[in-house]
Amino acid sequence: MTMHSIEHLTPLEKSLLITLKGRALDSTARSSFLHDDLAAELADRLDHDLGTVSLGLGVREGIVIRTSMLDRAVDAFVRTHPDAVVVELGSGLETRMSRIDPPATVDWFDVDLPDVIALREAMMPVRENAHPVGVSLLNPQWTQAVPADRPTILVADGLLGFLSEAEVTNLLRSITDHFTAGDLVTNAYTRFSARLTGHYVASVGIPKDYRSFGFDDPRHLATLDPALSFVEEQTRATAPERKLLSPTARLNLRLMARWPSLLRHGVWVLRYRF
Repeated sequence: MTMHSIEHLTPLEKSLLITLKGRALDSTARSSFLHDDLAAELADRLDHDLGTVSLGLGVREGIVIRTSMLDRAVDAFVRTHPDAVVVELGSGLETRMSRIDPPATVDWFDVDLPDVIALREAMMPVRENAHPVGVSLLNPQWTQAVPADRPTILVADGLLGFLSEAEVTNLLRSITDHFTAGDLVTNAYTRFSARLTGHYVASVGIPKDYRSFGFDDPRHLATLDPALSFVEEQTRATAPERKLLSPTARLNLRLMARWPSLLRHGVWVLRYRF
């Protein structure tokens, strides 16, 4: 088995280890939810001790739940639009394409920094309809690699928290300026939860005083780019994935359902249309 080093990656690029570890741990759990065997295989092939990546139980659980939420959104879009384009923004070593297994008529674009895309190309199974794009999302030219005139869904899992509000605004406008129509699905962090992310991103080398981009209103991204329309939000209490939780946790969620602002501090997934 060929092992792949990631020591040349920056701490920001190494943040891909956080979600990869969460999915890999789920794959090997007795009651796996995602059954993401490819994630476990990729984790085994990295020449890096994933034991150094800090994931509390709540973080691991949150990764699995939000991954499933995003999977459902993409799967539903692809079923409705068999000629769709899927764009994974800040793809890291995300294995969503493997889990959803779209038809050959769907084109899938993984966009990330060049060194991350090089790692993906070295490790991922080859699929004819998978297209790696090694360009920074802060460079609006990344859109030129992706068709503009087909139904498009863009997925941002963990990405927005690593950008400033100005960078998020520019990214959103590069999307709506280029693509004719589609959906954007993303996880989000409230301002409170954004202040807590430093505890686990520090384990990949990001400074402990790091603060991610957060907001409290689910419609906030539409104020940054009026071409976006807010469609829906999902939290642990409203999503089918709540069955992952213990009976006690599900009871607590039912009690908290009266206060959506509290639920948003946990897993929070938003969908917009343009």
